[in-house]
Amino acid sequence: MNAAAQDVQIPLRAVQDWAEEVLRRVGLSPSDAEATATSLAFADARGVHTHGFMRLETYVQRVRAGGINGAGKASIAEDLGALAIVDAEHVAGASSGIFAADLAIARAREYGVGCVIVRNSNHFGVAAFYGNRIADAGLLGIVACNTDKVMCAPSGGHAVLGTNPLAVVVPLPADTRPQLDMATTQVSQGRLIIAAHRGETIPTGWAVDADGEPTTSPAAGLKGALLPMGGPKGFGLSFAIDTIVAISGALTSPEVAALYGDPSEPQRLGQFFLAIRTDAAMPAEAYRARIGALVESIHASGSKAGRMPMAPGEPELAQVRDNHGRIVVSDMLMQSFSDVAAITGMALPAGLAGATPIATQ
Repeated sequence: MNAAAQDVQIPLRAVQDWAEEVLRRVGLSPSDAEATATSLAFADARGVHTHGFMRLETYVQRVRAGGINGAGKASIAEDLGALAIVDAEHVAGASSGIFAADLAIARAREYGVGCVIVRNSNHFGVAAFYGNRIADAGLLGIVACNTDKVMCAPSGGHAVLGTNPLAVVVPLPADTRPQLDMATTQVSQGRLIIAAHRGETIPTGWAVDADGEPTTSPAAGLKGALLPMGGPKGFGLSFAIDTIVAISGALTSPEVAALYGDPSEPQRLGQFFLAIRTDAAMPAEAYRARIGALVESIHASGSKAGRMPMAPGEPELAQVRDNHGRIVVSDMLMQSFSDVAAITGMALPAGLAGATPIATQ
């Protein structure tokens, strides 16, 4: 079948608006629905489809079942000035993430640094979404989160730690902004879910099966465990993130409820937000110029015959430019949207009704 003939592209904003209305209909407040839909759109715009609208159906199920508390409200539980502990009350992860990021910004402006650690939250999507919010305020943002256990130890065979992502975002202009955004596993769990749907194999080194043996089957990997990025280095970083978020009283990865488990059970995971002023030792403009020069040195480091080396975050920025504000809908995403529409009684987003999706995304 000709994939091009099946290609369906619609404005990303149309999907975002639809998702926001879906989330309001199943029980989120207008502000929580907007936060969640905006975070999903951010991921898909940057080509991080594992954390984009493919997660919407799971969020809908969790809101309807009570695992995400539509009536909750994140609040400050302990206030130590530059350090604040937030209780998320099991709200949508994006909602507590925005609350905490904004609080970190306010405290950094007052104290030079603002550190906010959250307990009792849920999956919040891509960490860079919140790091960018901090960078938009002119501050350097560091964001991390723990997840339910999906990663095994380098010498182990069963899952014990989460993907525990980390983002570091520099306050340069948004269209050129360097940013690290990574899971501490070799790949995200979503990569295996997509591969399993497509009937594809995965490279050796991504996951082990339920017996702890290397596997090229994504289905077997989902029943087993993901491998840490860089072996003991990724495992150690994941462990460190668990120790940080636990300061808030959040559960550590072995205790966090599974995202794809019982949808009525709140995950009770932890989130970490650090905002730092960059003008302590030099003017903010000088700092930005120094980081800009660092990026240029990376660009200039390649061989004449090879592709230009890129700084962290630049591949995602290229995706934002290349997609021209549109989203490509795969058969997997179309099925998920159809399921959500059936659950909520809503029509599909404009442009999708009667459309034939592409076979892959």
